[in-house]
Amino acid sequence: MGELIEEIEQIITMYKLNLERQKKYYDYPFTNNTAHYYQLMMIQKSLEAWTSCLEKLKKYKKDRWGPIEPRKSKEFEKRIKLEKEGVPGFITPRTIEAMLVYTKQLESRIEQVEGELLSFQRAQQ
Repeated sequence: MGELIEEIEQIITMYKLNLERQKKYYDYPFTNNTAHYYQLMMIQKSLEAWTSCLEKLKKYKKDRWGPIEPRKSKEFEKRIKLEKEGVPGFITPRTIEAMLVYTKQLESRIEQVEGELLSFQRAQQ
């Protein structure tokens, strides 16, 4: 769930940057180019759709899972990157990939168990 939210946040950032770039397309404040205005309108509608999707995902994540322990896969990625730069060949790419995949699998399992535990606790009340 966390990875999905991160990907949607990246998509939203891309749409925001695209919208700003398209707004600066013309140096003057008005134009008769209706295609440009239509393109701006379509980008804005897509941005609104992705934003509402992100809000719903965050809402459901809070409702169903409650507080979740912080994830460490990004910390591992940073640490591995530093070790790779410090001593070349210290960590092989195959090992790096395996560690990241394993960490993400564990995080997914933890999220699933936390969700089941929270729903069980709510059912007991």
